[in-house]
Amino acid sequence: MPETSLADVLRDYETRMKFVFVISLASIALLLVSLPSIESGTTTHALVYLQLTTFGGLAVVMLGLLLWTARSG
Repeated sequence: MPETSLADVLRDYETRMKFVFVISLASIALLLVSLPSIESGTTTHALVYLQLTTFGGLAVVMLGLLLWTARSG
């Protein structure tokens, strides 16, 4: 039985990872557009920064996985 690598398994999910990457970028753009209209120092302002960090991290991880699977293929 041939051994399956992690890159082979992730390659099966490549379309889904691209979708998550694009949604993360769109969410970041939407949050950045709305940021100037939010009053500084409020809870909403803090949540926007938390969401920016979360979506940014998710986008970086997805981009890294996509690049890694493309190189190992």
